[in-house]
Amino acid sequence: MIYQILALRLRWYGEATAQLLLRRWQAVLLLVGVLGGSLLVESSHWVLVLLNDQHGMVWRLGVIGLWQGCWFLWVLMQFDQLRGGRFRDFAQSLPLSPQHWRTIDLLVLLVSDTPLFLPFVAAAFILGSHQELSWDALTGGLLIVFLLSTQLACQLAVLGGSTRALISMVFVDGWVAYALSLDDPMRSGMLAMAAIAGLWALVSPLPALLLRAVALPRPVQEIWLLLTRHLFSRLPPLTRLSLGILYRQHRSSMLGKLFNCLLILVTAEGLMSIWRYDGRSLPMALIAAGLVALSASGLFRHLKMAHDDALPFTAALPMPRRWALLGDTLAVLSFGLPFVLAMACTLWDHAGLSALRIVGFVASFALLVLLLHLPQLLSNRNAVMNSSLIATLWTFGVASIL
Repeated sequence: MIYQILALRLRWYGEATAQLLLRRWQAVLLLVGVLGGSLLVESSHWVLVLLNDQHGMVWRLGVIGLWQGCWFLWVLMQFDQLRGGRFRDFAQSLPLSPQHWRTIDLLVLLVSDTPLFLPFVAAAFILGSHQELSWDALTGGLLIVFLLSTQLACQLAVLGGSTRALISMVFVDGWVAYALSLDDPMRSGMLAMAAIAGLWALVSPLPALLLRAVALPRPVQEIWLLLTRHLFSRLPPLTRLSLGILYRQHRSSMLGKLFNCLLILVTAEGLMSIWRYDGRSLPMALIAAGLVALSASGLFRHLKMAHDDALPFTAALPMPRRWALLGDTLAVLSFGLPFVLAMACTLWDHAGLSALRIVGFVASFALLVLLLHLPQLLSNRNAVMNSSLIATLWTFGVASIL
């Protein structure tokens, strides 16, 4: 029976994500065809960079957490398709043990995660071709096993609805980040223990220990709730409505876009620091702000769908024609502005830009988000192309002015 359930789950996932799978593999084949052998070296960098002795424990811990967060969000973006949707609701009544369901979930995840395996396959290939039997090769292999097993364990926790247990993963990540700073054979021994723990997490659910110890004290939680309620009570009702739609009903989408914007911000900050904040910093910040605006503008569609669902009620109210535009724009700006303000502070502190140019930089981002409201709502098929064209022309125009 388990094989029949697995076949049906894979068929459900394939039919539910047929277009997504086609676009995903088209992108992978395009990259492989264009970049060729250099793709192996480039894609393996963020795996093998953990073995570099120049980085400290905190930096390594951040990279490990970034990998696990990427795989975590990969499941959130296609949660219903991976879990089985309506078929899962029916199959839960069948006489299968939790271990059988865990095995089926793991096999479905292995199919859905195939593009994410590329950096790790490339890293294993480079380690095998450049390193003979040595401590470095053993350390790299154990690191790859640990990363893959813990990332799959995070995805299994998401499918099982036990995401709070992921806090126990932080201690294992800290163990590995510390072990990578040691010398062999101690480093390989500690990594072997972590790899075994990661493989065990694939078989058994993650323990939900120490949650009470790390939870915020009750007075702190009450003060936080009081402050947030006081702040939201002063906002206009339409703005509160848009914020509630985004941050309560679309949390998985918000997390995915948060991860994308963090990657954009870290990449831009890293390039500006490599260039020592010379004249290329402002154009780089403008490009990064355009990418953040593109990512954030996708939230307009979630807001529009919510307004369309409520149209039978709101149509009977004496509301202006574009009553939701201001609230929706402010809600989307509240998501994207922190990333742009972080880049603005960097330009002010390190690049020495004037206050007028900093204000122009932030204002150009706000106006671009407002402009991207139209292509996101007018055309579903060509929204990405039109938004990218507008963002490119706007960024080029602002760069020529500033």
